[in-house]
Amino acid sequence: MQPLISLCLLTLSIFSLPTSKANESSELPIELHLMHRVVHPNLPTTPWSDLGTIILPPFATIQPTGSHASLSLEDSLQEDLAAFAEVVNPNMQGAMYHVAIEHPFSQGVSWAVSSMKACLLPSSTSANVVIHFSAKGEPFAIDYAVSPVPQDGKCPEMSTGNYPAHNATVVLKSPRMPPLPELHVPPPLTPEGEPITPVPEKSFVQKYWIYMVVVLGALLISGPADEPASGDKGGK
Repeated sequence: MQPLISLCLLTLSIFSLPTSKANESSELPIELHLMHRVVHPNLPTTPWSDLGTIILPPFATIQPTGSHASLSLEDSLQEDLAAFAEVVNPNMQGAMYHVAIEHPFSQGVSWAVSSMKACLLPSSTSANVVIHFSAKGEPFAIDYAVSPVPQDGKCPEMSTGNYPAHNATVVLKSPRMPPLPELHVPPPLTPEGEPITPVPEKSFVQKYWIYMVVVLGALLISGPADEPASGDKGGK
């Protein structure tokens, strides 16, 4: 009997070990690496360079409206931006700036890329990064934007040929469940398929006219109340 109990306990511990490890790993912070580059359709493709690292909190703490996180920029960022300017001048028509994240949960290499006009970077003073998560807690999309930006979205006329480094604001967003549809009961139909017109509600007189007739008839039958005879006055 004792060996059988030990065998059962050992089996339970083996099956429960992967689950506990999975739950523990899902609560651990994960590093999300951001990459960037500048490209032009008429020039050779620029290789990706490291932009920075974001420490992701547990997925359960991320709000649908957005939770803030910090971005640690790479020490070589200034050198990379200077190299970008030598290869692709931001004032060139068609130059684009790419920021990407590599999916840490996917098999193989998978990227989510945000693209914007390179000419908008030199005059900008700040950046905003929004990372979207799936229902499983996996980052699947990124939005990168700088400010200020002209209202018409066109490239500024006067712009330097440099790419500035910004301390970007990072926002993490989890999926938001859409509201459930309101289901209404379909109206009843006639055998011909036409909607049945509802019967209008009766008025107060239509509902209780019979009772009014009975009360009125009783009053007419009873007649007026009998008046006391004149001789009865002061008869005492």
